[in-house]
Amino acid sequence: MLIQKVKISNYKTYLSLDLDLSVDDERPIILIGGGNGGGKTTLFEAISGALYGLKIDNAEHFNELLNQGALGSAPPIIELQITFVGKVLGQTRKYILRRTYRLNQQGRPLESVSLNMDGNVFVYGTMSAPKDRAVNMQQVNKIIKANLPQELSQYFLFDAMQSGELLKKNVFAQTIRDNFEKVLGFQKYLQLKRASERLLQEWSQARLQAEQEQKEYNELCARKESFMSELDANTAEQDRIFKYLSSVEEEYNRAKAGAQQSADLNKKIQAVSARIDDILKHCDTYAEDLRNFMENIEINVFLPKLASNISQEVNNILRIKEQLLKENTGAYPIETLRDVTSKIIEYLKDLSLCSADVDEENVVTHIVALQNAVNRPDPYECLDTDEVSALRSLMSRGGTNQFVTLDRQRQDLETQISLLDNLRDQKATFERTKTGGNDELIRTYEASQSQLDELQDKSAQIKSEISRLDKRIHQYDVQIQQEPDVKYDTLAKLKPFFEMVADKLLKKKKAQIESEMQQQLNTLLVSYKGHIGRIELSDSMENFNIKMYHTSGNEISLNQLNAASKQIFIQVLLKVLRNLGDYNPPVMIDTVMGVLDNESRDALMEEYFPQLAEQTILLCTTSEIRTDSDYIKLEPFISKTYTLHRDPATQSTAVSDGYFGVELNQ
Repeated sequence: MLIQKVKISNYKTYLSLDLDLSVDDERPIILIGGGNGGGKTTLFEAISGALYGLKIDNAEHFNELLNQGALGSAPPIIELQITFVGKVLGQTRKYILRRTYRLNQQGRPLESVSLNMDGNVFVYGTMSAPKDRAVNMQQVNKIIKANLPQELSQYFLFDAMQSGELLKKNVFAQTIRDNFEKVLGFQKYLQLKRASERLLQEWSQARLQAEQEQKEYNELCARKESFMSELDANTAEQDRIFKYLSSVEEEYNRAKAGAQQSADLNKKIQAVSARIDDILKHCDTYAEDLRNFMENIEINVFLPKLASNISQEVNNILRIKEQLLKENTGAYPIETLRDVTSKIIEYLKDLSLCSADVDEENVVTHIVALQNAVNRPDPYECLDTDEVSALRSLMSRGGTNQFVTLDRQRQDLETQISLLDNLRDQKATFERTKTGGNDELIRTYEASQSQLDELQDKSAQIKSEISRLDKRIHQYDVQIQQEPDVKYDTLAKLKPFFEMVADKLLKKKKAQIESEMQQQLNTLLVSYKGHIGRIELSDSMENFNIKMYHTSGNEISLNQLNAASKQIFIQVLLKVLRNLGDYNPPVMIDTVMGVLDNESRDALMEEYFPQLAEQTILLCTTSEIRTDSDYIKLEPFISKTYTLHRDPATQSTAVSDGYFGVELNQ
């Protein structure tokens, strides 16, 4: 996939932009410079938005995305267009993908999408007919996924400053694992393996004959599932604390030094508050949509499908119920009989009209026998009147599934909600700091660090308990295996099969990954330049790890690398995986130098960026890629250079050729 052109209209700082991003074969780099607030990140976001769409929640959010300088002078329409060359089913084609956003008369955001594929145009949007929309949307998404799936985009379109999160041990390790699983395609096999494991446990439970054995086995599986859930929650809490610590680390350091700035904190509080309010509004909107959906889900979605499959059985139930209703008129339930009989006998005894020895239960039994002699038994007496009415209504209703749109809302909302606690913690911390609570910030930060240590210890304990339970569960599995069962045998084979596929895929590429990473790191990892003896990958994806060894033989702890070295390690890993993966997308990097020192910067300039990809787009400031030194090293590999200029008067960004006044020599 190669991006040829990007067009932006009325989006954030861009009133109008038409940018040529095509590259020569021998010059794969596009260099785009700009000052802080000049529009680099917005351009980055616009390219991602053109590929995967903007998530516009409401009219307020839409207006925030509009170019502020054009309000009242240009139509309130946002357009993002990207032209790219890509492959689908081995055929290279040119694509023009355009997304247009506007508000309808009710103030709801509307999206219109068109994809031109060599003259064949696919159009869909919120105003399209549902049938046509679904078909064309599927086709467009298929093309995008074939070139760069959205779930992988974060590995090729990324902000180098995000490497700050890698300072935390578990985040760094998880990032490495995520790269392998997602970029190389391991994840789907591991998911299938875990799914087959769950199905196997469920079937095993059903096969245990002895009640006590079944109970014990179920308890073991339930305890394991509980521990797995606890482990997931533990990991999520660790991630939350990591993000919190990273987000306030700078403020913590300032607090320790006694240098807090109230004005900066005010801006941060306002920004965080606005984000929290936006997420909560999104929650309310989704809750209302979900309520409306759930009110009708059984009637309009699931039940009609069920009814079509069991229509004969349901009609039979209704027929029998109607017959019995006619035949059994006058019959009374047993509890009603007991209540009435008791009162009558008590009354007769008070009037001395019957013997004091009369047995109420015998009278009830006699009445029931008389009723049963007249009335046929009801084989479906477990169904009450409301349930029968529901069945009758079910047979005459139809419905359509509106789940797709709601599920997209859910996915987007889950991402936002995952940030909510962290945002609230940030806001509270900033407010305490603003009011002079430096000591409180320090206590909170260090308490979070202590909590993180406790969570990591707890995580190790949970993993140990899961391992112990697995051994006990296996004892029952051995017992179950002794009894032939085709379904069990099949499920038992699936788990190791999917694990084997992932492991074989890893082993197939293992040697090449190790060799290429060693070569790259020996050049780029300045702190160990020329002294990386080997890179060692595990043989199993389920228990995946990666190790780095010095030429002297000792292991180099990845967790002990400084921030710059960690960024280099991850970027080298991405490059190698990209070369060995199933996709060949462009690489686009914002804030390219991240936390790198001068030596690491030089290494990237000379050895990394020129060979990174067929198309590499770098967004940077003049302090990151300096015109008097860094630029000279990159120039032989640059196809085009641009500089972004922000005009405060018009509140818009314009683009000029050249990099901060330096023209490209070709």
